Amino acid sequence: MIPREVISLMSRRRISAEVRTETATQALSVVDALAAGGVTTIEVSLTIPGAKEILTHLAGRQDVLVGAGAVLDGKQTRDAIAAGARFIASPVFNPEIALICQEASIACVLGALTPSEIIAAQRAGAEMVKLFPAEALGGPMYVRALLRQLTHMSLQISGGFSAEHMVEYLELPIRSLALGTLLVPRVLVDRQSWQAITNRARAFVDYAANPHAYAAQFLAMMGIGSPVVSKANQANQRVANIPTMPIPPGMVDPTMPDMPPVASRAGFDPAASSSGFHPWDSRPVELGDDEDWLR
Repeated sequence: MIPREVISLMSRRRISAEVRTETATQALSVVDALAAGGVTTIEVSLTIPGAKEILTHLAGRQDVLVGAGAVLDGKQTRDAIAAGARFIASPVFNPEIALICQEASIACVLGALTPSEIIAAQRAGAEMVKLFPAEALGGPMYVRALLRQLTHMSLQISGGFSAEHMVEYLELPIRSLALGTLLVPRVLVDRQSWQAITNRARAFVDYAANPHAYAAQFLAMMGIGSPVVSKANQANQRVANIPTMPIPPGMVDPTMPDMPPVASRAGFDPAASSSGFHPWDSRPVELGDDEDWLR
């Protein structure tokens, strides 16, 4: 498969999974769970012990496109290609990686952050540029500013963004979103909750395919209230959503005293969210890193 076809497949569902686990066994289980949920592009990080063996094991699969991630230099590039990686993804700009990929006819994704680095990466031969870490330099606002000046960039967004920013990124002409712990929380891996990862992956795939139709279901799954748009600047400005949790039965939200007591969302059905979910069904809380949102 030529690099252009690989990039086309990576862009089709607009989601790539960055798999970073502590063991090879965990990685293989995560790949199976993601594939069952419809995630077809998977980046296996070379930071995983036995990463080359993982790539070799997955090389023959037809249901997923598996590449190597966290590639930093020429040797790692050659080793990953020899192990069966169908694309190479790096968080840094290293022209040597692009040159080796061109010689092997392997798709290349180089990391960059500034406009100069992005242009240099594309000129070096990268079929797609991984904008990393996008959130650290302003998130969607930064990407939007880049695209106003550089209109023909082939971008993948990576780097710790939140679920609230997904809809903003998906509204921009980017190739894909590279998702790590947002898609596969470490707590689910530690608990071996593979079905939960599959369910979560399916929700992300549906949301990326049609953000407006699946927004209520997705945001409810993530424990986030309905999006609020600023009246002063509806076209260009969005107000971030606040992570939420259920209110105990009979309790009135103190921020909305005129609302009647509400029932707990413990039995909330995401499929009925468009008609049954109301903003006053939840109150702000601070979510922990070990929160299990999808049981």
